[in-house]
Amino acid sequence: MIDLGGRFVMPGVFDFHLHVITGMTTRLRSFVIDAGDDFGTILARVRAAAAGKREGEWLTGSAYGARALADIQRAGLDAKRQLDEASGGRPTLLIHSSLHGAFANEAGLARAGIDAATPDPAGGRIVRIRGEATGLLEENAMWIVDAAIPMLRDSEMVDVARAAMRYFNSVGVTGFVDAQSTPEMIDAFRALDDAEELSTWAGFTLSASRTCSTWSPGSEALLARRKEVCGPHMIAENAKIFLDGVPSLKTAAMIEPYPGTDGYGEMYLSPEELFAEIAAFDKQGVGVKVHAVGDAAVVRVLDAVERVRDENGDGGPWHHIAHGQYIPHREFSRMKRLRIVADLSPPMWFVNHASLAHERVVGKERYATVWPIRSMLEAGVNMALGSDWMTIFPELNPWHALAGLLTRRDPTGQFEGIHGPHEAITLDQALPLMTRNGATAMGLGDRTGRLAPGLSADFIVLDRDLYEISAAEIAGAQVLKTIFEGHEVYSAPA
Repeated sequence: MIDLGGRFVMPGVFDFHLHVITGMTTRLRSFVIDAGDDFGTILARVRAAAAGKREGEWLTGSAYGARALADIQRAGLDAKRQLDEASGGRPTLLIHSSLHGAFANEAGLARAGIDAATPDPAGGRIVRIRGEATGLLEENAMWIVDAAIPMLRDSEMVDVARAAMRYFNSVGVTGFVDAQSTPEMIDAFRALDDAEELSTWAGFTLSASRTCSTWSPGSEALLARRKEVCGPHMIAENAKIFLDGVPSLKTAAMIEPYPGTDGYGEMYLSPEELFAEIAAFDKQGVGVKVHAVGDAAVVRVLDAVERVRDENGDGGPWHHIAHGQYIPHREFSRMKRLRIVADLSPPMWFVNHASLAHERVVGKERYATVWPIRSMLEAGVNMALGSDWMTIFPELNPWHALAGLLTRRDPTGQFEGIHGPHEAITLDQALPLMTRNGATAMGLGDRTGRLAPGLSADFIVLDRDLYEISAAEIAGAQVLKTIFEGHEVYSAPA
């Protein structure tokens, strides 16, 4: 028996979509860029980071937003040269907040072997002016430079995974789903699990599709061994497919063109190719998490899953649409019928840098329809909450996301306005999205996600009763204790 002094207790947070190793590596080894920074501010951050690095050592920063991107585009080739000067000639890669674009200096491009003769990769673009690479890289082109950065050694990856667990526990997370997982990552977490150091439930979405930047023959082969490679607190029953890009780069696939252009975005798989991939995974009992942001991409996923259900039967695994904020409202009933989980990530249902950037790109009228969370709940769509850490926000903060669900306003007060107030939901509706639903959708609902006899004792103690305060006050909630399997794994400093 533990006396908690009347404190508020709830199930641990289950983050349904994040990037655990890249996020924690960025947190530990890179410098942070605020999404609202202009390019001049970023250059100052680069200079400060370069001062602590050896000559020739990589500099990486995350994550710049629409303001800096506009500055870089206006400056053209001069922006790349300014980044060269600020970095002292060290190879540098800056990551866009969407994780679908990046900006590299000349030294970084050279390390990756990119020059005037380098062709655009499939599903990506090296932005050029008069044949010269500007340093801007879209979609798969960014991974050419990312691949040139030295990889973590096995022992280093275990250390990063261990640090991530400590960080997750400190904000109340006792379960997560990594959205694009490699064999090396699973090996690192297996090492922690074997050593009884894994203090969250860990779900993995295998990079078994060639649309994934981290695909390898090993990732594809891992499907057949997915049960034996996982420890007792791990599960790897899902695979990842990338179908389109992101609105901020105009690469999300839309039914109607982007305002002022004749561009509709793009999709990386034809209808037949997407059906074949999902059908093959489904036959193996593997659920698929499809990155599909634009409405055209969402419809293509629904069409493919409908064919899969017809051919393979209705009893197959659940499939997920990741992000999907542009889900057409007319498709809610089909999502429910086909047993597709809406992976709500990242938290852009309230006004912030990223949501405003999307609104500028797609137009106010179209953006007004996105993140229809209340409407989807009322239609019976299955949903789970993810942070997409770290893309939009450098810190993992479930309480900001929760407050935003209740108010559709920026919980920090930095940005004025409200996005789709009619789609705000109640606390009773929101809490399952961030606890029970993610665990259930990942196949762990019989072990965690709720406070009930027979389930794992995974719960958190907060400094305030969420039912006794305003939504704005919820944003400031602090975790006092995190309990995993009945053991205290985090206690806030006194």
